Amino acid sequence: MAENEIVQRLETSVNKLLEKYTLASDEVARLQMLTAAQQRKIRTLQQQLSKTEKALAQAQLSGAIVSGEGDAKVAKSQINRLLREVEKCIELVSATN
Repeated sequence: MAENEIVQRLETSVNKLLEKYTLASDEVARLQMLTAAQQRKIRTLQQQLSKTEKALAQAQLSGAIVSGEGDAKVAKSQINRLLREVEKCIELVSATN
């Protein structure tokens, strides 16, 4: 009788462990999906931030040039930065051809 009780206890323990494992596996899968969704959202927001920062820089530059207000050195440095970026793009395009 004692052996049967031990076997039953072991079976009960194994069944409980299997249930916990199943629940934990389901939770891991759910969290992985949530993480992937959050990573996609982060990438989207980073892209939006980058576009917004570029638009802001362009608006500030345009405003400084059109209105004549603001620091001329800042406008000149922004124009020079933009020209360097254009030159880099031209070099990249030329290198691929």
